[in-house]
Amino acid sequence: MRLIFRELFIFSPSEKKAKKVEFTDGINIITSSQEDGTDRGKSVIMRSLYHTMGAEGCFEKNWEGKDKVYVLKIDIDGIGYYIYRSAELFKFFSENKEVLFTSVSSRELSEKLKRYTNFAVQLPNRSEKLEVTPPAYNYLPFYIDQDHYEGNNYAAFKNLGQYVGFRENVLFYHLGVYNEEYFELVHSRDEIKEKKAQSESQLEIFKAMIEGLDKKLAGVSVSSSYEALRKDVAIYQKEYAEVLDKLSKSKKKLIDLRNHLYETEQMLKEIEDVSKESEKKIKKLRKHICPECRTELADTIQLKSKNYNLIEDAILIKNDLQISLLEYQRQIEKEEKMYKELLEQMSAYEKKLKINNEKTDDVLRQKGLSELRDEVVSEQIEVIDAIETAKAELKAVGTKINAYGTKKKRVEAQYYEHMMTARTQFGLNELSPDSFKKITNSVNASGSNKNIATIVWYITILELRKMFNKEAIEFPVVFDSPNNVETDNQKKYGLVQYITNKCDSGQLILSLLGFNEKDIEPDKQVHIITLTNDKYKLLDSESYELYKDLLDELCDAS
Repeated sequence: MRLIFRELFIFSPSEKKAKKVEFTDGINIITSSQEDGTDRGKSVIMRSLYHTMGAEGCFEKNWEGKDKVYVLKIDIDGIGYYIYRSAELFKFFSENKEVLFTSVSSRELSEKLKRYTNFAVQLPNRSEKLEVTPPAYNYLPFYIDQDHYEGNNYAAFKNLGQYVGFRENVLFYHLGVYNEEYFELVHSRDEIKEKKAQSESQLEIFKAMIEGLDKKLAGVSVSSSYEALRKDVAIYQKEYAEVLDKLSKSKKKLIDLRNHLYETEQMLKEIEDVSKESEKKIKKLRKHICPECRTELADTIQLKSKNYNLIEDAILIKNDLQISLLEYQRQIEKEEKMYKELLEQMSAYEKKLKINNEKTDDVLRQKGLSELRDEVVSEQIEVIDAIETAKAELKAVGTKINAYGTKKKRVEAQYYEHMMTARTQFGLNELSPDSFKKITNSVNASGSNKNIATIVWYITILELRKMFNKEAIEFPVVFDSPNNVETDNQKKYGLVQYITNKCDSGQLILSLLGFNEKDIEPDKQVHIITLTNDKYKLLDSESYELYKDLLDELCDAS
């Protein structure tokens, strides 16, 4: 399975400017003049690609990313889709621009994209619960930012530190060592450990209960036992009251959220009505007719401008309202789940409190205490059996997990071979062969070799991914400015040749300053995108007018 970037649109509604870039399958090179071609927007384009797909690109401070709207047309195994991003709002469309899903959460986006890509990295969170990660982790081996050629230290996207020790898990997931089955085993192991710990805790409680009952049966007075039971009931009553209080607060929050949802829906409808009314007025003004009094007008420019500004403002407001709408829906769903759990807790406490004051004397009688002890002993035996079962299950799961160590060894043997070959090819003698024995070992070079070592490591990982994880989707390889350090022409030429030769089976997008067609072997087809705009002027008004209808259509879709 392969994913291909076809078209990228970047809109700035507040400036009424835009940019469209087209890509082809195979090799794409974004370039500008060697003499004065810096600051033309190459890196903005490169960062926008996976940013639109849900990663957080490392844009420079002067790029107001949250004011921009990004649209990316992609192919997944020949089927076309559009993905729309405005701040934290994502929309995914069919090629016919039918809404397939929306999201305001990057992790939720990753879960939904998995339906189409059949791929999503899973990692344990800080609570040791396995979860689908945000999309950035899916793209890590495929993208290098021009400011982050840092060997094997993944740093091309922001906000990657939310998972402890993520680098090893992400790496082995992409290489097919930590696949879905592996994480199911890990998840199963964690669940068994948790159940075992709960059983062990219950066992200690039962031991204490039996010890206490034995003392009571040995001659403790009924009044003393009554006082102990009364305290137990009081504790249950207190906990029951706390659940009732939480239930009341949850119900109030649900009502407030639903009210906010209704108000937001009404506001969105009103904004859409204003936008449509402005469109009607513009149509009348084009005929030089006043939309209010229907008299003929000679000059309609100011009225047109006023209505156009209303429409442009409506786009931004609608985006914000749609984000709020989805956020309220998400919060309602979360609160409803909590409300249901509280109802279940309340029901459980009601069962515990069935032992009321009228039956207290009976419960405290000798016969009742004896029966209670028998029940506790019976439950204690069940818990002991559960602990032994958990130990056996842990051993079986542990054996299966250990089998993945064999896969690791095969991957690392190939890794060592690939890295040693590249070390010789580029003369990277400062990298010790010992550092290649473990795929997680640091790979960092200095000076002009820094970029080369980074490229070599990334391409090695991509080659191993194809070798050991053949069924995984192949994303476009996007390397931003691999030659952005001082180096000799031979190394520059050799690095470009190395990249294009190694990445010739999928889509490759490179940005190079002053690209010369002689840098690529003659038999390779290359799509060249040359930026000739002024410095810091990537977007332009003409493109905005050309593609404004696409922006309006995707913005209004819900």
